[in-house]
Amino acid sequence: MVRKYFRLFILTVVIAAAISTRAIAGDASQSVAAEGKTSSTASMRAPSPTSVKATARGSAAARGSQTAAATRHSTANHAQARLPRMVIVVTATRMATPISEIGTAVSVVSSKQIQSQEIRDVPTALREVPGVEVTQSGSPGTIADVSIRGATPAQTLIMIDGVPVNDSATGSFDMSRLTTDDLDRVEVVRGAGGALYGSQAIGGVINLISREGSGAPKFTLLSLGGNRASQNQALNFDGAEGKLAYSGAVSYFSTSGYRIRNDSSDNLSGALRLDYHLDENTVIRGFARYTRANVSLANYSIYSGIANNPNAHQRNEFMLYKGEIDRKFGDRLVANLSGYFVRDELRLNALPFLEQARVPFGSLTSESDHIPDETRGANLEAIYTWVPGIRSLAGFDFKDRWVHSQSDFFFFAPHTPPTQFLTIFNARRQEYAGYVEQEARLFDGHLIGTAGFRVDGNSQFGEEVSPAWSVAIPMPQYGLTLRGSYSEGFRAPSFDELYFPGFGNPRLSPEISSEWDGGITKTFGERVEFTANYFSRRVHNLIVAVPCAFNPTSCPDGALAGNAGRVDTQGVELIPSVHPLRGLTLSGNVTILDETHVSISPTIRPTRVPKYSAAALAEYTRGEIFRGGDRFTTTLAYTFAGDRDDITTAGSITSHDAYDLLDFSAAYSAGIRWGVLRDESAIARVQNVLDRNYSQAFGFRAPPVNFLAGLKLEF
Repeated sequence: MVRKYFRLFILTVVIAAAISTRAIAGDASQSVAAEGKTSSTASMRAPSPTSVKATARGSAAARGSQTAAATRHSTANHAQARLPRMVIVVTATRMATPISEIGTAVSVVSSKQIQSQEIRDVPTALREVPGVEVTQSGSPGTIADVSIRGATPAQTLIMIDGVPVNDSATGSFDMSRLTTDDLDRVEVVRGAGGALYGSQAIGGVINLISREGSGAPKFTLLSLGGNRASQNQALNFDGAEGKLAYSGAVSYFSTSGYRIRNDSSDNLSGALRLDYHLDENTVIRGFARYTRANVSLANYSIYSGIANNPNAHQRNEFMLYKGEIDRKFGDRLVANLSGYFVRDELRLNALPFLEQARVPFGSLTSESDHIPDETRGANLEAIYTWVPGIRSLAGFDFKDRWVHSQSDFFFFAPHTPPTQFLTIFNARRQEYAGYVEQEARLFDGHLIGTAGFRVDGNSQFGEEVSPAWSVAIPMPQYGLTLRGSYSEGFRAPSFDELYFPGFGNPRLSPEISSEWDGGITKTFGERVEFTANYFSRRVHNLIVAVPCAFNPTSCPDGALAGNAGRVDTQGVELIPSVHPLRGLTLSGNVTILDETHVSISPTIRPTRVPKYSAAALAEYTRGEIFRGGDRFTTTLAYTFAGDRDDITTAGSITSHDAYDLLDFSAAYSAGIRWGVLRDESAIARVQNVLDRNYSQAFGFRAPPVNFLAGLKLEF
């Protein structure tokens, strides 16, 4: 199977190379002329000391000030005439680097792309990223898991402004609560990121980056309404006064849901970013984010085979605070010191209801859960530029994780006294890590190599070393980039896997991964871009539920967590982008995955990993339709997820049918200025236009056709 996918990848590369050869032959005279312009060529291949300085400043603030660094980076010094645009990313190497010069697979969802489609939540934005799979258990507000290239959600690192937010209890993070307000972009690194980010980055890294305020004060008011009593209200603001730049947002969303009862949800979110430029060499930044989300659990009793529970509700309260200092020492050294605090608290209540009495035993149940999850951390990082094109990165990372998990379960049966099952555990762990990385631009920038490693020390399982290297070969005169990389990663066991009563195993070892990745990107003038990637990953010591002989003390549930599995994943990503007409963009991606699982039980195998998945986007923008200054934008987004194994409501594993979705959005901006009013827009977004009846997870029906429409005012 590996050879099959590798042959497909090689065939794609050969086709691209053949087309490239024709393009090179046709453009030979232009290439020779371009090579004669030494000053222009030098500026493309080797950044000047000024641009290196700007890059270093942005790199040191990579965890929180990525937006500012990328914006101030001297893109002119890296401009490639045949590329339609220049994109600077920081998550892949923790140093601001043009995406065309990175040896790993990276995607960026920009604020422009989010706004053109009127996307309000992060999971929807991630559905269009190659290799990323989003699984939501029902209506808006229900848990949404995100995985990359077939990895589990616990093997995918989620960061907000460079702060890791994966829960220590489960190892994963519920993305359903995250809105797109105040986001500048989302960077997605596909492939193991253990050499820079440590645990949980086996599949990759998703980094949500806030925008930096600039210019005169600006405010945006948004008011939307839709079917099923859905509404979305939002206020966004940003600007700069003297040395202080600021940006932020406050939003509220609510819906009654799409089931007969108990399917409502609401979300109140706020975000704030402050950048204070103390002097030309020092920037102090602060970040804050808060979310309070309530969701009715219509499917809470689905596994009991009884009616929807009308009394089951869950409340999550999420908060993040981060402060950092970015300091430049001369022209070569930049340092960054940051500290953060994250708290994710879950409360669940499920009271008895009459339909429970209809089960064979005529019993009633009640459950109440309270799980606060906290992480405190600090990071010290420095970047030293030896000469233009040669940079070194070194950093130290610290985390303190704490979880309190309490679950009260009551069982009421006829003619018997009530029975209570109380489950409580507390856990704490300290994690220390040091990492280094070296970047070198050789042969006038035609070969860019990056290599490094990270050593993680853990108070529970000791040390893990994660090396990585990558190579990028950009050939801007031909619009061609070749990439290759190797990386290793690991995932520390979650607290539930270690300590949850009746299932946890304190003797667990971390999961270990290794991954190879290779790719090619070819641009044809300003209109066409095509990327093909091949990857192969192996994960050892996979943590799974291992069957054991029943024992009321050591094995009360018949299974314990254990390192008893191995997963091999290989696949191909094909990513075309076409600009056939002015204002029209066609883009998409296809991902083909194959996973094989080796374990002690045939019933243990990967779930919710489609072999075939795809996404496509058509976007059209036109101005001056009715008057000068107006603008019309419309998009059509398509998503496909193929057949995949999933866990049924009865607990067995079977194939889950494929599904496809079509979403539509439109916005008209009049561009009329009136007093303090700068612009006004009428917008609409329709999801599941074809009204597909489907589910992303067994037992949790996805929403039917639904819409939001309203006005946006800019001041």
